[in-house]
Amino acid sequence: MMKKSITKRFDKELADQAIRRGKAEYRRLLFRADDLGPGNPMAMNAYFAYVFAAAWLGSGKKITPDEMALVMTDVLESKLLRTIFGMTDLNRTPKKWEQDMRKYETWYKAHDKDYPVNWVVNFDEALHQDGSFYYFTRCPICEFCEREGISELMPALCSTDEVMFRLQHGKLHREHTIANGDGICDYWVVGDKVKEIR
Repeated sequence: MMKKSITKRFDKELADQAIRRGKAEYRRLLFRADDLGPGNPMAMNAYFAYVFAAAWLGSGKKITPDEMALVMTDVLESKLLRTIFGMTDLNRTPKKWEQDMRKYETWYKAHDKDYPVNWVVNFDEALHQDGSFYYFTRCPICEFCEREGISELMPALCSTDEVMFRLQHGKLHREHTIANGDGICDYWVVGDKVKEIR
């Protein structure tokens, strides 16, 4: 899906290079990445992000981070992922993401000593009535990208959140990201049919 997007937006030669070299880059990234722990409900987010980072590195950074964000959007909006994400309707299950983050919180509390480099999730139920609200005070993806010297890609990686929630008939309201130097990444996710959010 990435190769198709890069070919469409740039050319086949760059797409071939990004994917061919990107495979080796992905193995290198995984080898150097922190172990997030078996059964971690959030780990797939990191592996997904590193796929895009690997293709970007494979291109020799000839694709700008902003252009890479468009490639990521193309992948997320592909027929396959649109179908998978579209199976969730956040108008019908407005608390889905809070529930999912509660499951992650339970997992992390049981494994934080063995896998300390992980997301640290927090909740403030009094802040909003609608949808799901939670925030992270630590992001292992951001820490890893900084360590690898590729932090300029982080805003593009963060931008995929908005696309993912949109495909689930939701809308992300966000004021802060760790990647932008803030102390938190906040997520307030509501169904896209909600007229007046509280």
